[in-house]
Amino acid sequence: MACRTSFLKGVLIILNVLLSLLGVTLIALSIYELNSSTPGTFEHIAIVVQIFVGTFVVLTSFLGCFAAARDSLGLVWSFVICLLILLCLQIYIIAAAHSTDYVERSKSDFLAIWAHQKANVERISVIEQKYSCCGQSGAHDYILLGRGIPINCYRDFERQGNYLFTQGCLQAVQDHATDNVAIGLVIKWLLLLVELAALGAATYLGITVRNELRRERF
Repeated sequence: MACRTSFLKGVLIILNVLLSLLGVTLIALSIYELNSSTPGTFEHIAIVVQIFVGTFVVLTSFLGCFAAARDSLGLVWSFVICLLILLCLQIYIIAAAHSTDYVERSKSDFLAIWAHQKANVERISVIEQKYSCCGQSGAHDYILLGRGIPINCYRDFERQGNYLFTQGCLQAVQDHATDNVAIGLVIKWLLLLVELAALGAATYLGITVRNELRRERF
């Protein structure tokens, strides 16, 4: 029985280390995206939610490690409850991710910004430098508007022909959203699988510890 308990503790600690690593990865990627996202857009809100989930994952993994290191039935069941909450949240997020067209959302957000260029000069500038793009469909958009090509459309802000960004920002934003969706879904599914495994191990450990305590009483 003691060997089984030790084995379960070891498995639970390993799973919690994986959980914390995945949570930190999710937070790091989200913060990177947050710094360059446009406040108020759907993308920005989704990133903030991801940071919250990642933080909850890391804190839960710490609780799991602490519960596994000590023979505390209360800590083990507290960890199980946190995992159940996290699983419900994770399932909802995955369902929302599969049902939401993030590419179309990113397209709508950019078109809304482009429609009011004068009021969004700074935001457009950030997008052009971040995604190495120019205008909506290309540099010719500025020419058609009777304006000069802004310095934002050049790599390293140097006005040289071979430094001009040729891709339009509408396509660049959609490509970026496609990549983000793919990476985000992989991390979310990995988190879900590790959480399920941790829930199983923690539940079994809790039952084992409870049975040991009952035997000690009698």
